[in-house]
Amino acid sequence: MAYIIHENLWWWGKSYYIITNDGKAMVGLSINDEHPEAGYVHSLIVLESERQKGIGTKMLEKAESIARDLNLEQIYLQARKGTFVVDWYRRHGFEIYDENPEDGGGQVVAMNKWLKHETLGKLVTKLCEK
Repeated sequence: MAYIIHENLWWWGKSYYIITNDGKAMVGLSINDEHPEAGYVHSLIVLESERQKGIGTKMLEKAESIARDLNLEQIYLQARKGTFVVDWYRRHGFEIYDENPEDGGGQVVAMNKWLKHETLGKLVTKLCEK
């Protein structure tokens, strides 16, 4: 799969938009200067007619690859409660770290995936749950 990667510089940090060259899928990754160790995954979009073909997985993997190249420690996102995406992100290594984030209006969960020291990150997450 070929990608078009567009980098934007903002007053608050950077964002990357990764688009398939055929325009059927897109994912955004933002890095805020105040938290340069973490990337926020947003707007993972796959055309409805193209779903269930592994395109979303490839897009997420590409965002993770860019995050690793940028030496980020983790990526995080918000997923809407009661939808298939929470389990989908879990299958891709994300864990819920906040069941009711302040800015989610009770509609989302906050999830993250450790990219560096993944074993240590999982241990810390488990310890925090106890």
